[in-house]
Amino acid sequence: MTDYRTHESITFWPIFHFRMEFAAVVRGALMAAADAGQAPEVVAVELPGTWRESILQGVNRLPYLSLVLAETGEGHLYLPIEPTDACVEALRTARELGLQTELIDLDVDAYPFHRDPVPDSHPISRLGYDAVMEKVVRETRFTRHQLDEERETMMAHALQRLSAGGQRVDCVIGVAHLTGVMEKLNTPQPRPLARARSRDLRLYNWSEKSSREFLTEAPFLAAAYERARKRARPAEASSTTEKIAGGSPHFAAAWRLDREAESEALLREAVQAYADDWGDPVSPHKIRLLGHFAQKYARVEGMIVPDLYQLVVAARGVADDDLAQIVWERGSAYPWQDGSGLLPTIDLDETYAWIGARRLTLRHKIRRQRPRLTGISDRKRLKERFAGQWKSKWSGRVICSHVPEDLVVEDFGRYLQHKAKGTLSAEHTRVEPFMVSLKDGIDVRETLRNWHEGQLYVRDLRRISGDVGAVVVIFDEDRHTLSEPGAWDSPETDQYPWRVTWLGEHEQESDMALYATPAGENLVGPGISRCEYGGFMMSYPPGRMMDVWSDPFFDAARTKAERLLLAGLDYSQQRFVVYAAEKPPRTWFHAIAARMERQVVYIPLGSLRPATLRKIRYFHVLEGHSVRDYAEDYIR
Repeated sequence: MTDYRTHESITFWPIFHFRMEFAAVVRGALMAAADAGQAPEVVAVELPGTWRESILQGVNRLPYLSLVLAETGEGHLYLPIEPTDACVEALRTARELGLQTELIDLDVDAYPFHRDPVPDSHPISRLGYDAVMEKVVRETRFTRHQLDEERETMMAHALQRLSAGGQRVDCVIGVAHLTGVMEKLNTPQPRPLARARSRDLRLYNWSEKSSREFLTEAPFLAAAYERARKRARPAEASSTTEKIAGGSPHFAAAWRLDREAESEALLREAVQAYADDWGDPVSPHKIRLLGHFAQKYARVEGMIVPDLYQLVVAARGVADDDLAQIVWERGSAYPWQDGSGLLPTIDLDETYAWIGARRLTLRHKIRRQRPRLTGISDRKRLKERFAGQWKSKWSGRVICSHVPEDLVVEDFGRYLQHKAKGTLSAEHTRVEPFMVSLKDGIDVRETLRNWHEGQLYVRDLRRISGDVGAVVVIFDEDRHTLSEPGAWDSPETDQYPWRVTWLGEHEQESDMALYATPAGENLVGPGISRCEYGGFMMSYPPGRMMDVWSDPFFDAARTKAERLLLAGLDYSQQRFVVYAAEKPPRTWFHAIAARMERQVVYIPLGSLRPATLRKIRYFHVLEGHSVRDYAEDYIR
């Protein structure tokens, strides 16, 4: 045992508060000592003795979360009881082993909060406890307050009393106080003047929302720690004290718990849930990029392993807000919630937070909200009371669209029109050597390419006659259907059997013909069905389109996509029609377009941002205009 944390019969376990690696070390050490027949007579922790009864009640409730609250003349004092705090774990393990416990800290009213520059605790699981902490104790300078002197005097006095006669004491103490307490142990210490009677303390249960927002360790790590604690048998967790304190292989093997591995597991689960939910797998390249992003972000902030905030930011930056939301929901979920009502449940807010609050805005699909990272999901997504509840009430007789999605689709249509104009302009631009006039300006690229000739090149922009009208977007051609003209009785294998023509509700909306997955199959709320476009056609101005899918004029089309393109050529009032798809249309369509004095402008789907396409591809159908009043509560 190294000298930096021992004094006669007292063994100190210096810790960073509310870090799971230290909780694991303390539990492992106590269990190892008990297994070897060397358990301490007393386990002392850096907590105020006047709070003893309430704190022990909270410890006995674990894994349910508790908050000990005391009112003072100037406000509140509070202590969260969390499974990943080493002091709490010491009391919890000592109770299991039948060891005496003492709370030795001084009860003070106004101890100021400050953040010391302590290193990341993750290296303890790789390098060993003593290898890390001896360096921290000897080289780190901590902020001091006048109350620290009184607190350390109180703790030294209590330890001298407990260790009298050579009684073995294990003391769990914040690393900032270790040196001061050990120095005071060299001389007899008086008991400082302090509160003698217990405070009027109240014990509360945490609400589910509070556990998501205010657990010091990320809830997914706290849950992983609790599961590992229950899973590890005493023999596995305790072979020797030296193994727990000394080397990384023993620490990892004993607990099967690693902060980095748990973060990677969280991302894997989130990516799989994202693929299942949206049908759009995250590529291995993006997954690697997400990990690198989070690691670099963590290092910028002086950490080795990314925290939940950094994982959410990385997911949003590399993928989109929907993946970030899944990472948040899974990472902030703490499974143990006490619904018995035996204790009053409290909703914590910022007045109880001692960690720095950072804000993050997630733009969910269509809905816009501005939540905190410590509460990205302020409003819990509503769910069915029983499976099939919403689907049983869906009739589909009167349907309408979700207005925010309409705005997004209309903006996308205008973007494609603008992009088509740029494509046409590029096709009609000539670059030629400068002779007499600069025309439409110098073409820098061509001039540099031929710099050796000493010749300037200029651009000649030819005027385009006509504008862009209808827009056709094809996500999936779905060539399964229309083997014969008008063959609309689709078999069960038709992926997009729902075909509908919608008219714009006002002058700012276009008419739309679409084919998609069936409305009423995937219900995300009462009267709210999520569907997926196979393709759609938009025509301006609104109020002119007949039912495209029953119109015999378009029966020459072989597929649904071709039918939409024919309808686009017919209904467009402008010369150019946009066709965005994976493959260009058949040559036959160019001939048909020429006869109708139209021209098809092809835009490859691969030239558009995948995140934008996925946002557009999924939409919601509402059963009546009244559903619009509450649709945002269910659509994310």
